[in-house]
Amino acid sequence: MRNGLKFITACGFLILGGCSSVANQQASLLQETLEQQQLTLPNLNTEIFTLLPVPTEAEIFSLTEAQKKHFLDYYHDPRNRKIAGHLRLFNYFDAFVHQFGFRGATLKASEALSLKNGNCLTLAIVTKALADIVNLEVSYQVVHAAPVYALNSSLMTLSSHVRTYIYDPNYQPSLGMMVLRRRSIIIDYFPSESDIRGEHISHNDFMAMYYQNIAAEALLNDQLDYAYSTLQQGLTFNPFNAETLNSLAVTFNRAGDAKQAETLYKFMLDNDFASGNVISNYVALLQSQGRDSEVAALAQKVAEINDDNPYRWIDMADDAFAAAQYTLAFKYYQKANETAPYLHEGQFGLAKSHYQLGRLNSAEKALNKAIELSYKSHDRRLYEAKLHTLLMEKN
Repeated sequence: MRNGLKFITACGFLILGGCSSVANQQASLLQETLEQQQLTLPNLNTEIFTLLPVPTEAEIFSLTEAQKKHFLDYYHDPRNRKIAGHLRLFNYFDAFVHQFGFRGATLKASEALSLKNGNCLTLAIVTKALADIVNLEVSYQVVHAAPVYALNSSLMTLSSHVRTYIYDPNYQPSLGMMVLRRRSIIIDYFPSESDIRGEHISHNDFMAMYYQNIAAEALLNDQLDYAYSTLQQGLTFNPFNAETLNSLAVTFNRAGDAKQAETLYKFMLDNDFASGNVISNYVALLQSQGRDSEVAALAQKVAEINDDNPYRWIDMADDAFAAAQYTLAFKYYQKANETAPYLHEGQFGLAKSHYQLGRLNSAEKALNKAIELSYKSHDRRLYEAKLHTLLMEKN
C-alpha cells in the first residue's frame, strides 16, 4: 500500500499528503457560481506561518532582453514571413526543446531558457511567454497520464501534465461555418498512448497550478512557510481551486494542525467542489485519528465528486483495496470506470472488489471486460489466469 498525503502538481508533482492538477473550465464556472452565492473561505488560524515573498505573475513570464531579441530575430526573419505566426513559434520552440533537459523543477520562463531544463509546466510557461511577445493566443489542457509514483517524507507525488494550444492568428472561418475549435497547434511535451485528455483550464487555474507546483517542492523540502506563501498567492487567482485548497490543507497538516486541514476538507466537500485528492487525504486524516466510522460515512460522498482523472480514482481504489476497505475501493473503481470505461485497470479493480464482496458473477463479467480491453500480453495473461481460477471456484 502506498502511504502519503496526496496533492497535485503538473509534470512533476501531485500533492497528495507530485508533470499537475487539477482544475478546469468547470472550476472557473464554479468559481463564478460560488461568488454569486457570496461563499467565502473559512476563517483559518494562519499565525503558525510566516508570509514570505513569492514570484509574481509578471516575474514568471518575463524574459531577458537578449532572450526576446533572439526570438524576435527568428520570428521576423524574412525567410519565415510566409509561415503562419503560430507555426513560427512552434518551429522556434521545437529547436529549443531538442536542447532541453526534462527535470522535475518548475522554473520561470527566463530561467528555463537560460538553464534549458524544467518540467512540462515550465515549458508551457515558456510557450506563453514567447506567445505574449508577438500577441499569439494560447490555451491549456490537462492531460491525465498513467501514474508514476514517488514517495518522499510521507508526501506522494503522481504525474499528470499540461499541453498548450497555440492559435493561428490569421484564421478566419468561412461564412456560415460552425467552428468547434479554432485552427491551432498543440504542443504536448510528454505524449503517451495511455494519456487521457482532461478539460481545458483557464489562465487563472494555470497560474494556480504553478503555485501548487512550487508549494509541492517546498513541502518536499519541509519549507512550510514558503509552501503556505505560494498557496496564498495561488488563491488570489482562484480562491476556490480545489487542488490549491487541498495543498493548503496538506501544509496545515504537515505543520501539526490537523484541525485546520479538516476545516478545509469539510468546506470543499460541503460545497461540492472537492477533488479525488481531497477525499483521499481526508480519509487518511480520519484513519490516522481512529475515526473509522466517519470514513464509512464519507464514502457516500464519492458519487458527488466531479474529478475527470481516472488514474487518480484507481490510485485511491488500490490504496483502499490494500487496506481491505473493499466497499470504498469498489466505489473508487466505479468512478474510474465512469470516467474512462475503456481502461482495463479499472475493470480489473471492479472484478477484485466484486470478488471480495462475494459477487462472483459480477467479478466474472468485469474480468471478461478487462481481458477484452487489455492490449499488453502480460496483462491479458494475468486476467485470464484470474478468470480461470474464479470459474473453477464457481464450479
